[in-house]
Amino acid sequence: MKHVPLVAVSGLSYDLGTRTLWRDIDFEVPPGGALALRGASGAGKTTLLQCLAAMERPSCGSIVLAGISVDEASRRERTRLRRTVVGSIVQDHAVVPEWTVEANLRVLRLDGVGRAELDMRIGQALRAVGLGGRGRARAETLSGGERQRVAVARVLAQRPLVVLADEPTASLDRESAARVRSGLDALRASGSAVVVATHDPELVEWADGTCDLDAA
Repeated sequence: MKHVPLVAVSGLSYDLGTRTLWRDIDFEVPPGGALALRGASGAGKTTLLQCLAAMERPSCGSIVLAGISVDEASRRERTRLRRTVVGSIVQDHAVVPEWTVEANLRVLRLDGVGRAELDMRIGQALRAVGLGGRGRARAETLSGGERQRVAVARVLAQRPLVVLADEPTASLDRESAARVRSGLDALRASGSAVVVATHDPELVEWADGTCDLDAA
């Protein structure tokens, strides 16, 4: 049986005045699938992720996430979409150094998820990225690669339907990059659809398919 895609993009274009970042982008990502966005710096990979996250509006085309039309959604619906459907992993990890690892995951506000359930999810997520037992450590004591794994764990605990990752393995050593991919594997195993912007050839190989923005 064919899965209904969690991410469906059709005829998407983005213009910046006289410059077109990309045009007529089409792709679908099913539950458990992964797509790698490729392109040179400035090709608009981050902008495309922001469009998928309902933070930017494309010039034309449609985006449907988990059956919800992003371009037809109201501002309130777009905000709710980002909180309940989409999980984002940014390049600079967005981890607060002065907080503990657990506190950086407790910023999640999940509908219908109580304290005990969140505690369980946090423990499972940290173990999945190789940080089990490090929950009470201050984030400032972690390496850059470990902080990026905290960011992946935060999305694991969220359990979103759609994961958007912007260069999640950039500047990481091979071991840390492998840990991040392992966390993304856990998200795919849970049924999330993953869209990742990357220059990392191993992450491109890991994905099911690619969208080359240089050719768009």
